[in-house]
Amino acid sequence: MNTVRVSSTVDKPTAINLIVGMALWMSLSVLVVQLFTVDAGFTFAQLYRLLAISGLSATIWHFVFFWLGERAMQARFIYLTTAALVIPAGMTIWVFTNPPLSYTELQWLAAAYGLGGAQFIAFTRSEKVDTSGIGWTLAVNAGVAGIGIVIAQAALPYLTTIDLFGMASGASWTTVHGSGDIVGVIAPGAKLWLGNSGWLTIAAIILATVTWQLARPSASPQAPLGSVTNRDHYAAILRNKHTWLMTLLYVMAFGSFIGFTITFPLSLQTFSTTYSPSALTYAWIGPLLGVLARPFGGWLADLFGGAKVTLWCAIVLALSCVAAGVITYNAMNSPLPEQWFLGYLLVFLVIFIATGAASSAIFRSVSVVLPLDQLPLALRWLTTIATAGAAYIPTLWYVNSTTQTPAYALFVFAAFYVVCAVLVSYMYLRNRAEFYNP
Repeated sequence: MNTVRVSSTVDKPTAINLIVGMALWMSLSVLVVQLFTVDAGFTFAQLYRLLAISGLSATIWHFVFFWLGERAMQARFIYLTTAALVIPAGMTIWVFTNPPLSYTELQWLAAAYGLGGAQFIAFTRSEKVDTSGIGWTLAVNAGVAGIGIVIAQAALPYLTTIDLFGMASGASWTTVHGSGDIVGVIAPGAKLWLGNSGWLTIAAIILATVTWQLARPSASPQAPLGSVTNRDHYAAILRNKHTWLMTLLYVMAFGSFIGFTITFPLSLQTFSTTYSPSALTYAWIGPLLGVLARPFGGWLADLFGGAKVTLWCAIVLALSCVAAGVITYNAMNSPLPEQWFLGYLLVFLVIFIATGAASSAIFRSVSVVLPLDQLPLALRWLTTIATAGAAYIPTLWYVNSTTQTPAYALFVFAAFYVVCAVLVSYMYLRNRAEFYNP
């Protein structure tokens, strides 16, 4: 039996910390939509730029944690970085309870939110597992942080409609445009307490800290993920051509998932200049399906091979982005754009499922094409690079928002997925390939 040391389960205290970090980061995807609904005075392009700044910040922090090596994998480090999230939480409370809003302040706030996203890199427990089941195992681990995404996008819009903290909540904001939450539509004129997200994050950090303190005495010693303490390990994975091939494919998969996740709520809200749907009522469904698809994709990859599942997903992504682009173009030029909204939503749900399934399939392939001693570090490298999807996807939407051509961004994504499909077919599905259907 081939074995490799991976995180078989994320312990509960660490899982809570990862969920808190991702929830804070993804709360920005909700706040930018709410900034539009209360007519805070910012253009859609400016709101997309905030998302791009946050994604860039998360990517930079990922690189910092990656080069810190084992130190960033230790439980104490994870809990300390969670405690540091008090800073962006406090900034949120201050910014949204002391209007008027400054765009400069919002940009700094977006950058601070990126620290929460960087914690996705952490896997702390090490166990021996059969590599034939590694797709499923790693998919379940990744799904833990995905819970934070769904909590932010499903719960936060509803919680901001409630005066949870009295005077500490500050003055309310009044919606000018139609909005929504998981319960349904929020009509113009409703009250929102946008500072609630900061207070809720602080409460979650306190919960995570208490959980850690209670669990620490009985916790078993934890080994870091792999042994990656010297520069030779870094050089080895970067010299391997398959590292770079898998990196590109993981950008296609997880990069698309995280980029579309942070952008999807605002893209629904900007579906048409003459139609404002209840974006936050539906936005959380896509990431939820993507998270649920990860274990399913891992199971399929363990059963049929990672390359085959990756190819299927790349084809689905390409076709879906073409369909979404056509729908967007027609909606932008239609007197009744609302008739195109359901199709747009459904196509993106398919996109999220495909990105989730592909992410796990690629992890499965990595475990075959790379030496086992390089695997732990390589998985973290892939995650670090793919996080850039949270920067370049909103950036592309920002560029196209300034030119009123949002459909073009989707066509660019489709072309990228076609390239990835060709790459998978040539490198891993030829009979004479170095690794066939890993």
